[in-house]
Amino acid sequence: MTGLLLPGFTAVLYLALAWAAAQQTFDQKTQDASHRLSRLLPLLALMVIALHGWLTFGYLNHPDGLNLSLTNTLSLTALVTVGIFWGTSLQNQLDGFSVILMPFAAFCAILPALPIGSAQPIALSGPLLSHILLSIIAYSLLAVASLQALFMAYIDQQIRTKQSSRFLSSMPPLQQLETLLFRFILVGLLVLTASLISGFIYLDDLFGQHVAHKTVLSLLAWLLFTILLLGHHFLGWRGRTAVRLCLVAFTLLVVGYIGSKFVLEIVLTSPL
Repeated sequence: MTGLLLPGFTAVLYLALAWAAAQQTFDQKTQDASHRLSRLLPLLALMVIALHGWLTFGYLNHPDGLNLSLTNTLSLTALVTVGIFWGTSLQNQLDGFSVILMPFAAFCAILPALPIGSAQPIALSGPLLSHILLSIIAYSLLAVASLQALFMAYIDQQIRTKQSSRFLSSMPPLQQLETLLFRFILVGLLVLTASLISGFIYLDDLFGQHVAHKTVLSLLAWLLFTILLLGHHFLGWRGRTAVRLCLVAFTLLVVGYIGSKFVLEIVLTSPL
């Protein structure tokens, strides 16, 4: 039970942030009466992120090396994703995103404390550690882009059906979201490119057993993101086309990395 105390507390704090964001987004009375609270929310969010980071790095560190289990990897990815979102939200009104992102972070923050799956700690050299960190940063940047794509699809559907809601009015203009989307895709693609290059250089067999499918799916995702950026620049692709390509490409990344770790650590190691 002691091992669940701090992760559980972190998850509760994330859920509280999600609740506060929902109040800011959907409740007009809260919007009018809580300007001081809204100024404190970024600071409170930073404190929760710092606590999550302290817990996550504690789970990652092991006397025999780095414990990159599925649950630890998900927690680290969620941590970086929320950190990127927090930095972006300082200049953009993105309360609606918190309603979805914070509960996901709460779920990932408590996962390492649960008896789920297993992975052997590994000793990593500097280059290999850089490859892993670049991969996680790329996934996090593209995760934020994909979340924006989902919100863009929802806003577009609401506009097409001429529906209005308090949630819709609280979100940034669709054009602003689209600009952010392509910025995140561009930066995420650059980091993903660096990750793939470092993998080809420093990994002994990037197409070896247990790694080939991850490599192939990552390359396919890289190709789709590249096509999307080129199509946007030269052909003016936007709207539904951009959203669909972004979501398909990110799904390939999730299946390639998270899906493969889930199969190796949980499905194949579970007792028959």
